[in-house]
Amino acid sequence: MKNTMKSKLFMGTAASVAALAMLATGGMTANAAETYPSDATQPDLVKLLADYDNYYLPSNSFDKNDPSTFGKGVVKNAEVLRNNDAMTQNINNTAAKADAQGDGTTTPTAQQQRALIDSDYKMAETLPDSLGPVLSQYFSEGLANGSLPLTYQLLISDHTDPKTGYSVSLMADYLDTSSAKVTFNHPRPFVDRTNAGYVAAGLDKSVNIVRVPVWTSADGAKHDAGYDGFLTSGSFPSGHTTYAYSGGIALATLVPQLGPEIVTRASEAGNNRIVLGVHYPLDIMGGRIDGEASNTARWSDTQFRSSKLIPAYNELQSYLASKCVADKHATEHANNYDTVQECVNNLGANAADGYTNDFVDAVSKKAVTDRASAIDVYTNRLTYNFSQTGKAGQDPVVPEGAENLLYTTFPTLTADQRRQVLAASEIDSGYPLDASSEGYQRLNLAKAYSAKVTVAANGKITNIEFGQPEASVVADANAKTVPVYRAYNPNSGLHHYTTSTDEIASLVRQGWNYEGIAFQSAKADAKNPDIKPVYREYNPNNGTHNWTVNEKEHNDLIKAGWKDESAKDPAWYTDTKGTVDVYRLYNPNSGEHVYTTDKDEYNNVGAAGWRQEKVAWQGSSAE
Repeated sequence: MKNTMKSKLFMGTAASVAALAMLATGGMTANAAETYPSDATQPDLVKLLADYDNYYLPSNSFDKNDPSTFGKGVVKNAEVLRNNDAMTQNINNTAAKADAQGDGTTTPTAQQQRALIDSDYKMAETLPDSLGPVLSQYFSEGLANGSLPLTYQLLISDHTDPKTGYSVSLMADYLDTSSAKVTFNHPRPFVDRTNAGYVAAGLDKSVNIVRVPVWTSADGAKHDAGYDGFLTSGSFPSGHTTYAYSGGIALATLVPQLGPEIVTRASEAGNNRIVLGVHYPLDIMGGRIDGEASNTARWSDTQFRSSKLIPAYNELQSYLASKCVADKHATEHANNYDTVQECVNNLGANAADGYTNDFVDAVSKKAVTDRASAIDVYTNRLTYNFSQTGKAGQDPVVPEGAENLLYTTFPTLTADQRRQVLAASEIDSGYPLDASSEGYQRLNLAKAYSAKVTVAANGKITNIEFGQPEASVVADANAKTVPVYRAYNPNSGLHHYTTSTDEIASLVRQGWNYEGIAFQSAKADAKNPDIKPVYREYNPNNGTHNWTVNEKEHNDLIKAGWKDESAKDPAWYTDTKGTVDVYRLYNPNSGEHVYTTDKDEYNNVGAAGWRQEKVAWQGSSAE
């Protein structure tokens, strides 16, 4: 019986097969030039946010050389914009209520202070506390002392723009919202909106906001909301929110162990624009869509991903793991991801001792005290109390490439499976901005990052549970076979096979290409004489692995200096009465063995110079 999962898999792995042939003949592939397609093909924000025209329609684009062109338009949906105003006023006024830090008008409250800090447009100020107190300190120190140069490039600064003199990072500053702002040409909450059609539509001329006073923090830094600079600056979409989500989602993919907390902190940064009274909820929702599209573009750019994102991921995971082990917050695991996950668990950074805040308003509805409440608050900010203006109950829509937002969270899931996770986590259809957003408005990343995904032996997802302390992929307990996963290293040309989801996930996060389920192995059964062990050996001289059912071959390799990696437990088991042939090929140049159930791959690679070693063992049929 042919393994249909593998048949489908190898149709999409021509590059891997070609590489096998190249290695057989000793060929080498040249390194791609360091140019990134995503730099030249940014998401079209005007198109993604076009649904905004159904609520407010500008009369013209803004011409910065003619101030009289600013803020002219027509209110198309007064109910939507009335809620937009009401939530702006509520969030702004609530944050201005006096507390222990300030009176809200002459001295800023605690929430106003955080909003002013976020307004500085500095990712190093906004993001760290999303990791909790301990990991936040590690992260900030690493950015400041040069321990995290690759992470710094992505989130803080890669270069200085010669035209503006501003520092530009590769992720947080990737998108430019200026074109969208001048196109939608919508005035800020605190200005006179008569020319924008508000008064004619029965709405207030301006929103009754409390202006947050200029504040100097304990470190001597001056923080100013900058109201006067927004008099002829379009509100939609929010550039600060685009920046916050672009950087926040990027950090969540570098530290997926705390994805829900990180994106909720990004949502707070966006919400803080309303706290200052310089933006409306629709502006923040638009900025979130921008940030999601930004990361989708970058993570879907395979050149940028392999050259910039994965190295930064490995850098930050290694750094945090070493810090956690040194300070005895975790023990050292076989891979950095598991070390950091243990650290997160021990510190409670994914629970009550991580990112928290007690700021409550009509939208957040509750304080952030743990992961569950963080996800709730994030979810509430997806819709900002708007009623649905479009059709509810539509089928889920996942934007093209958005599955890559879960690349490091669920590396052992296929692209289609990650899309299923996103679809299952979506909010309902029909809320403002949904119609044009290609599905971005519905994405609930805080929820998706917290999933436990159960996968059957045939690759089908059988269950998804959200709100978990750890993101995970687990095998269906009722499965009668055990999948063997395959990954390919584009740098060395080597393949690896394992039944361990942790091991394969670690490899993919390090830059290996995940090639799915190679074949099915049998479950251990001491009472079944047809079940035989498959041994695994490692050659420390050239980095290759070997898998065999031949005990003599296994013992001979160990005597020759290979490391026995199945001394405690076999790599997996084979059922000698299995119905799926697993073929073995040998590369005489590299010394690598490759295993496949695909007869075409076996023949094609054999024709390229690999030695065909016939059937290695029998695989089992997936259920």
